[in-house]
This record gives sequence, C-alpha cells and structure tokens, in this order.
Amino acid sequence: MRYEITTAPNEVRPGDLVVFRLQTKSSVKWSCGPVRCFTDDKDAPAIVLTSGSIPEYAGYELICCIRSIPDAEQLSVDDEGVVS
Repeated sequence: MRYEITTAPNEVRPGDLVVFRLQTKSSVKWSCGPVRCFTDDKDAPAIVLTSGSIPEYAGYELICCIRSIPDAEQLSVDDEGVVS
C-alpha cells in the first residue's frame, strides 16, 4: 500500500486521515482522525472528523492529510495479444 500526503485543505476527502495542531503560548496540542464530511459553510467548509469534532472551530490548523493509494497492478500484453 502506498500513501499520499498533502497540506492543501481543498484536497481533503472523506476517509482521509488528517492531522491538526493548535499552538498556544505555552503548549502545542494535536488532534487527528479520519474525515467524515465537511460543514455546510460555502466560503470556508470545515473538516468534520468521524468522532464528530470540528478541530478548525476550536482554532486548530490543518498540518497534513494522509490518504492511501491502492497499489496499481502492472499488466503486459504479449505478442499474441494475451494480457498477463
């Protein structure tokens, strides 16, 4: 299994694993989990985790999104046109 990582919020899809960070003056807090859906805000939809939490509403910043990419199967065609 291969994985793809992105930091662009507009590339996040349901089922992806996301990592959020909240940095305060004295600490750093993390939140992560799989994406369930997005809020209905047309201008800036927020990510809703499967736990029901919306980290962006609590001030968290998206750090990265990780999604699995199925391994592609390499096929070949021989001289007789048989795919293997």
